[in-house]
Amino acid sequence: MAVADEFKKEAQFKTYWHHRKPGFWFRKDRDRPEGIRDFPEVVRFDVDPGVPPSSKPPVRIFLGTEPSQYRAERVFIWSVKQVRDPARVYEIYIMKDLKGYDRRGWKTGFTNYRYAIPAMAGGQGRAIYNDVDQVYLSDPAELFDLEMDGAGILGITGRETSVLLIDCEKMATFWSIDEAKAGRKHRYFRDITHGNNLWGQLPGEWNARDEEFEQGKSKCFHFTTLQTQPWQPFPDQLLYKPHPDGEVWFALERAADEAGYTPFTKERPSRRFTEMLEQYRILHEQGEQTLELEPQQTFSGKSLARHLADIGKLCGRHGASSLLDYGCGKALFYDRLPGEPDSSRLRRHAQLPGVTVTCYDPGYKPFSDPYEGPFDGVISTDVLEHIPEEDIGWVLDEIFGAARKFVYVVAACYPARKTLPNGENAHCTLLSPEWWAGQLETAARRKPGVHWTLCTIEKTRIGKRRRLQDGTGAQRQAA
Repeated sequence: MAVADEFKKEAQFKTYWHHRKPGFWFRKDRDRPEGIRDFPEVVRFDVDPGVPPSSKPPVRIFLGTEPSQYRAERVFIWSVKQVRDPARVYEIYIMKDLKGYDRRGWKTGFTNYRYAIPAMAGGQGRAIYNDVDQVYLSDPAELFDLEMDGAGILGITGRETSVLLIDCEKMATFWSIDEAKAGRKHRYFRDITHGNNLWGQLPGEWNARDEEFEQGKSKCFHFTTLQTQPWQPFPDQLLYKPHPDGEVWFALERAADEAGYTPFTKERPSRRFTEMLEQYRILHEQGEQTLELEPQQTFSGKSLARHLADIGKLCGRHGASSLLDYGCGKALFYDRLPGEPDSSRLRRHAQLPGVTVTCYDPGYKPFSDPYEGPFDGVISTDVLEHIPEEDIGWVLDEIFGAARKFVYVVAACYPARKTLPNGENAHCTLLSPEWWAGQLETAARRKPGVHWTLCTIEKTRIGKRRRLQDGTGAQRQAA
């Protein structure tokens, strides 16, 4: 018998067939595309200004997550920010859609990433692993600094790996990143760990699962049972019911909304955002080689035409006289505003009578300077799918922040024909209409009162399908 077989599954946390919608009674695995990231993106909390820095090493947290967990991911990071030691550096490595992993048969989109942590950490120092369905209620530095007594990992049971303290130097010898990528099962890594006496006991308050949670005592709350997770990440798959302590999670999300918090910001965007922006600048200047498009034809702004009717209706409904076109490209399909030079960013369109349009595009130098707002409405017809997933939140905050009355945005849910100079597809964020609607709802809660309309476009066998969804940014109620 394998060593790991000694540790029993805990049935109270399992998801059974009757917790699933009929289409998922026998199909447990979700379709997962190939990974798109070479390395995890990092959210870093530096020492607060004016605070003497600690001499202790940075607290490194590796977070296993996937796109559908965008709400949980943001709240997890916010929870760390609330309880952290302001004198210490914290680094949160977001392990999501990483390249090179065989994810067939994984229960989540991040199952085996935890076993690659020693290699990702360079085989040095310590690291904490967390599943995304958790929040910290006490400083994770307390966990990071625990005495390990020679163990390679600490967990609350010999089977449970959803919260781990890892000695990366010790475990790098036993947990191979190649084996993690090859799709080895949990049992394989547990057998290695226990067979070499590498496991140690982690105090239970650092992984309080559902009914194990005790107010004032639990330090890391784990919403482990899928069908009771308060943020309901898989509504197409599971039959959800309320979590008895879900208000703990909802209170954190409301606080993050009120603070306007996003893990990445314009001042501190993701690494991929900076890389992608440079790729788009090259396309603007040199054209698209694969399709043999001249620079003037590349990102010309022609996507505007198919949305003018909807934009015109919104302008009429809200009495709009000013618009910001966020990500306008070269704006070739607008007319020059009378009295303005040809180089002016102020434009107009015959189908938007009485409306002055201000053009903005960070990848096109003539329109890349900061704009002065706010405007009655903000439109964005060919931008969002070109933005890395990590940066969608703060980009939407910019769009909502510039709007007095309404926002109209478009998200393409299919690969682009254009190819970037580095060989990647020009649409770097390809997610479902439901995912995009969730992003708009979340952004709207940070700017209540602004009406939003989302147009998602999918490709089908008989052509493209447009879907319009809208809302007013009302606060989401706790379930």
